[in-house]
Amino acid sequence: MTPTSTNPASLTWSGVTSRRMARQALTEPASDLGPGDIAGVLCGAHAQVLSAAELSIGRRIAGATRADIQRALWEDRTLVKTFGPRGTVHLLPAADLPMWTGALSALPSSVPAHPEPVRFSADQA
Repeated sequence: MTPTSTNPASLTWSGVTSRRMARQALTEPASDLGPGDIAGVLCGAHAQVLSAAELSIGRRIAGATRADIQRALWEDRTLVKTFGPRGTVHLLPAADLPMWTGALSALPSSVPAHPEPVRFSADQA
């Protein structure tokens, strides 16, 4: 079998960790991905503290600065700051917002609900 095989018998913790770190641009910053792309790879960047999300995304892009992430969020609108996974604030790719909205609105009611001002109505979802 080749090292890229998905046969569970050929997987090792070391191999899984290496692939995950490479996929998330932690072994080498990406030169061909933008902030929205990186947020998508991460399934959202935790943004309770916005500067932490800027660092999390910016660290993964070759030559990126905090201003690049801010521009993607506030000007280009390729990122959106909203409630995401775990019911906490995340930066998500704007292109993926419909998917996240649908997925998060399908959570069982036993999961704590988002605060009233940020909930979607049934029609909006």
